Amino acid sequence: MPEQKNRSLSGFLTAWAVCTIVWAIWNESYTVFTLIEGAVLSLLVLQLTNRYLLRARYQDLFRLHPLRLLQYVAVLIVEIFRSGVHAMYVTLSGRINVGVVDLPTAIRNPFHGVLVANAITLTPGTVTIDYHRGTFKVVWIECLTADPDEAAEMIKGRFERVFTQRTAGHSSDGQSRE
Repeated sequence: MPEQKNRSLSGFLTAWAVCTIVWAIWNESYTVFTLIEGAVLSLLVLQLTNRYLLRARYQDLFRLHPLRLLQYVAVLIVEIFRSGVHAMYVTLSGRINVGVVDLPTAIRNPFHGVLVANAITLTPGTVTIDYHRGTFKVVWIECLTADPDEAAEMIKGRFERVFTQRTAGHSSDGQSRE
């Protein structure tokens, strides 16, 4: 039980630190006042969120292994650049063929699904318009295929693999195997 409390406190402190840093980044200021302001607001938001908005603890719902997070960010950056160049080519060459495709997914963790949906939207040329029951609905500017599996691999393959492969000590849904 004390280990569970330590893990819980550690998760809360990590979320608090991340929110405080994000506050400073958004304000483009790293003064002591900005950091204190961010820390106080982050604490308030986390407390209110944990107490009134979530059915489970914030840290348990939105836990992401640090290696998986680094891998996600790396894949996201590469794919944004690659898709940006490709979207410019498609646009300038006039090969635009807009279509809406339904992409099946093996992701069962809702948090991971939202991360993949957001990654799809952040990459130029695609916008996720719905994520429901194991399917992403995506607007695609270069709709090359109507086959859902082929389109899924082309659009979300690398993002999904980040969350469906195993990380040492963790299952594919990000839960610890202890």
